[in-house]
Amino acid sequence: MKSHLNYPLGYCLAIVLFFLMSCSEMTEKPAQVEAELNTSQFQKIQTRAIEDQFIVVFHEKEINFRLSGSEKNLDEAAMRKASMEFLAKYNLDGSALERVYVYALTGFVARINSEQVQKMKLDPQVKFIEQDREGEFFLNGNPHVPQPVPAPNTQIVPWGIKRVGGPFLYKGNRCVFVVDTGINLDHPDLNVNEKKGFDAYTEKTKDWNLNDEHGHGTHVAGIIGAIDNHLGVVGVASGVSLVPVKVFSGARGYFTFSGILAGLDHIGRKGVPGDVANLSFGGFDESRAIDEAVLNISERKKVWMVIAAGNSGLPATSFSPARVSGPFTITVAAMDSRNRFAWFSHYGPPIKFAAPGVSIYSTWRNGTYRTETGTSMAAPHVAGLRILGEVDTDGYVLNYPVAHPAPIAFRR
Repeated sequence: MKSHLNYPLGYCLAIVLFFLMSCSEMTEKPAQVEAELNTSQFQKIQTRAIEDQFIVVFHEKEINFRLSGSEKNLDEAAMRKASMEFLAKYNLDGSALERVYVYALTGFVARINSEQVQKMKLDPQVKFIEQDREGEFFLNGNPHVPQPVPAPNTQIVPWGIKRVGGPFLYKGNRCVFVVDTGINLDHPDLNVNEKKGFDAYTEKTKDWNLNDEHGHGTHVAGIIGAIDNHLGVVGVASGVSLVPVKVFSGARGYFTFSGILAGLDHIGRKGVPGDVANLSFGGFDESRAIDEAVLNISERKKVWMVIAAGNSGLPATSFSPARVSGPFTITVAAMDSRNRFAWFSHYGPPIKFAAPGVSIYSTWRNGTYRTETGTSMAAPHVAGLRILGEVDTDGYVLNYPVAHPAPIAFRR
């Protein structure tokens, strides 16, 4: 991919671009500034259409019941009944219905053939219909990287935490939803709130697996709020409650758009004003359903949505949900320790801040730690700041590829 900046060749070759995933798979020894990164094989990830499976979104004014907004079972039962009645109009029984959405969207996902979909699109109840898609973030399950390094003997304050003004001790009662691969539930450096958690791909609550099977979500969680306990690392908002919302499953991070929507719907039910959700997956194929769900929750529940810009070096407006722009959404670009725009990062509107995203040392699965690079790492710096209050700036990122460079996130 063509670089937008004239960095030295060694620097440019050092960073792995992961096209749709918001973080590149790189491991190195901990460092407070970016070190030379190992080059590995770049793999482009594509989503696949799920045959005969569609997300149907209603016009809210067309549904014939009022949602309580708090009683999950009652709301879901009402939406399920409305969805089944709608499907019956097209000679489909209830077995076609996969799941319903109540808080993020007003609708459902079901198995429907393309002929039926074309008829449904003409129905005045329907706002839009979108085919469900699936994919994997980590095609190789992460087998070629060295083992994560163990916890250092003394606590490290990573360079990114310092750069945004941290660390800060969080003393409030709000939480950060980590919409990701789960979180290492018993990591000694993390305050994990399992009670509010969610697993998008396990039907029965008692069988949910909120634990991180990859490491990405744990890394993000540590940046946001690793505990100040003289162990490992410390996060931006040290000790904040971290809620695993698992929408990427297994070592390869399997996902469906309908599963991601279910995770967002869960935040719509559990979130309260002032909470923050971190979405380190800004570089998806365009999805109106995901975009609207993110915007709806942020505006209706006043839950801040902090979104990674993505890593393909292109305008952020081309990707979901990075392109979402609202009063409670913050899309974040990446920079290095010299305040330079990271060449892989998406750029331009609706990006609101740049934050550290190169050689970021944080927590990892199995109670360990490691270094990662990507806008996935930039977003949680801002999520940590946002849970503390207003996000300020102390300057602008250098070498930005377009006019109006992104302000650097900071808290005094």
